Amino acid sequence: MKQLLIEIWNLFSSLNIRFLKKLLESAPVAVILKLPWSILSNVLGLGSAKQPDAFSESQNVSSSIDQPPLVEEITIPSVTQLSKCGVRFVPSKGSISTINFDKKTCTFYLPTVSLDVNSDVVLRNLVAYEASNASGPMVFTRYTELMNGIIDTEEDAKILRERGIILNHLKNDEEVANVWNGMSRSIRLTKVPFLDKAIEDVNKYHDGLFKVKVEKFMKQHVFSSWKLLTLLASILLLLLACLQALCSVYDCVRLFHIQY
Repeated sequence: MKQLLIEIWNLFSSLNIRFLKKLLESAPVAVILKLPWSILSNVLGLGSAKQPDAFSESQNVSSSIDQPPLVEEITIPSVTQLSKCGVRFVPSKGSISTINFDKKTCTFYLPTVSLDVNSDVVLRNLVAYEASNASGPMVFTRYTELMNGIIDTEEDAKILRERGIILNHLKNDEEVANVWNGMSRSIRLTKVPFLDKAIEDVNKYHDGLFKVKVEKFMKQHVFSSWKLLTLLASILLLLLACLQALCSVYDCVRLFHIQY
């Protein structure tokens, strides 16, 4: 490698004006030189970042004001994510107080809940009633926040239905997901010890898995630096194009003393 670099340096040191003219007139370099600066700057990552559209931003702000605030999701993986990590969902025998996570068997126990066309209104009224009357922890409100956190899509609702945790009397699983995801924000923050412990145990199990750690590392340190990777790839392509132009002028096999 060192010898190759020395040969390249000696070559460029001995170049004359005639060679440079011939090199610049070669096909690969000519194509590069004819590219507009806007394209080159974007390829090399030098282009200015696109300014946000003020009109679309104002539309988003106004739409968010018109819509009712949604419940603030707790930090917990979805049912689908937990299932892929080996967590089993089992219906518990009892009320909300039976919710717990068994770390030894990786089993998440949840009470059975039946949903029909009136469930959306009933759930909202129960949350509002608890907030106006309960002086202690709002257990039911925290339960709805938990269900809102683990159910994001109809696939999550489908898994819980197949496990016997959700008894679905609605049209489809998507409506079940909409019921939990459409819950209004609770009036005040609430903490329920046994529910918070179950959530904490689930997060510890999920975040402690090797493949989860690898995924987080890739997102934070690899996928987030895609601009740098694009820049390096662009520079490499330009160097290869220049090398091709050089070899079209000189015999690289003879120049670098390459033997087959």
